[in-house]
Amino acid sequence: FVSACHSGLAGETFASAGVPHVVCCQQESELKDAAALAFTRQFYLALAVGRTVQAAFDQGCKAVRATPNLKDPEKEMEKFVLLPKDGNHDVPVFNARSVPEWPSRRLKETKSRSQRRLLRGTRSMYFGIARNSELSVRNMMQEDPSPTPPQFFLGREIDMYNVLRLILDRRLVSLLSEPGVGCSSLACALCHYINERRNTIVLIDKIIFVRAKQKRSGGRPGSLLDPFYDKLVEEGLARPLEDGDDIENMIFRCLKNVKAFVVFDGTNHLGGNEEVQDFSLFLSDLFRETQNVRVLLTGHKSLGIASGEHQYPLGPLNFGNTVRLFANLCPHLHTPREREDLFSSIVIDWEKAPLSSTDRGLDLRTRHLFGLLGDGVPSRIETAAYLISREDLRNLESTGDI
Repeated sequence: FVSACHSGLAGETFASAGVPHVVCCQQESELKDAAALAFTRQFYLALAVGRTVQAAFDQGCKAVRATPNLKDPEKEMEKFVLLPKDGNHDVPVFNARSVPEWPSRRLKETKSRSQRRLLRGTRSMYFGIARNSELSVRNMMQEDPSPTPPQFFLGREIDMYNVLRLILDRRLVSLLSEPGVGCSSLACALCHYINERRNTIVLIDKIIFVRAKQKRSGGRPGSLLDPFYDKLVEEGLARPLEDGDDIENMIFRCLKNVKAFVVFDGTNHLGGNEEVQDFSLFLSDLFRETQNVRVLLTGHKSLGIASGEHQYPLGPLNFGNTVRLFANLCPHLHTPREREDLFSSIVIDWEKAPLSSTDRGLDLRTRHLFGLLGDGVPSRIETAAYLISREDLRNLESTGDI
């Protein structure tokens, strides 16, 4: 596995030397860090549980395509290459049977109580962070509940707890924010969090994550219903549509007795008032025709569904988490110590760390730094982190300004 930009020639060299399976990047392409991380996680995990090289490669590409906040994920996915192109990759690397569950049931029964406490403590360190979720398969509902959250998903623990509490208490919740704040990332993290707690969150048995597409022609809200039904078919809950089938009735029938958590991500892509109204009517019918379906909507504004909708506004990150995210994303900082030093040089007053950019308690220095680092909006923080020069970063660390 040559995990590097412009690694096509190196991969060809390994393949020419007789290496039967080589994964590399197109020679003319550069890999985004988020794409490389998503592919590597899923690729190695699939190999470790007994998948073939081809299946592991396909799953890695699928993980890249599903990565949120990644510009043009289809293009990023196509940068990965499996060589030799005419080779037989339908073989596992490890000579072992496929592992449906890890640890095995027998191993779980023999573990001591202290070992189980250690495992629980280790998982709790990653509350709200999905970067370890691919390995926590012991208590999972399903293999791939949603796209993977961003690598450095932080500062949303309280929001995620509040949204989860609402989901378990109500059947319809709208998660609303300005563009770039991270509704989609929070929804993805919440899906992974729920997915890892099959035995404790008993009101949910199945997670269905639906991302809005561009509107199709026709008389129904196709930007959400069509991918929704495709997901139901993928999960084995429904059969493919045939001529004469009514998609809404088919959805109601297959979810009638299923304890499902459905995320409709990006309701702002619904095209116009008519489609919004049609989708609102569909949701009303869905709740009437099913017993245990819970729905989370993400978007920039409410759909105005009066019956039973609870809105949760998601605001920007606070000052402390803004600096942490900036330090984690900045390509000029390579070690935890360097990131900690930057944080300490910027956040000199701990009382300012939990404040947001709109709080009145901000002094002029903190408000100015907030603006430089993106005002707590993750997409702006990412832009600021990648555009800052080494010289400006040194000035920021030494003087608190650029």
